[in-house]
Amino acid sequence: MAWRRRELLPLTEGRPELGPEALRAELAALVRYVNARSGQLPPAAVVTAREITDVLAELAGPLDSYTSVAVTGLLTDHVPTTLKTFLTVGDTGPGPAASLLDQLESLLDEVVSLREAERAKAADAMRTQEKFLRTKFSNSDLDL
Repeated sequence: MAWRRRELLPLTEGRPELGPEALRAELAALVRYVNARSGQLPPAAVVTAREITDVLAELAGPLDSYTSVAVTGLLTDHVPTTLKTFLTVGDTGPGPAASLLDQLESLLDEVVSLREAERAKAADAMRTQEKFLRTKFSNSDLDL
């Protein structure tokens, strides 16, 4: 009976994260988007958005699940939505431009925090590996 058979979905389907290649592709698309609309955005917003993409470029390697989900959200939702919303409203005065800059600064703070956390994890992994190697290859009292 075919109607009773359940279709098994691949483990990656429905997961809110992208692999390294897809992250790099999304990053390139975001950079193109910012560059293409740089004339419609306040200059400070373009600079901040490009700072965000520069820091995200440092994070485009293999990531743990939490960081991968966060970077995916930043690349595919948070940064593009912030920019698109401003472009929809338009530069109608100081209010929208200031709000855009505040939002981009908040996003930049988050991206920098993610980068610092990744660096701290990498440094911790190196210390752990150092301890392992020292223990494994140091002379022991049991050596004959």
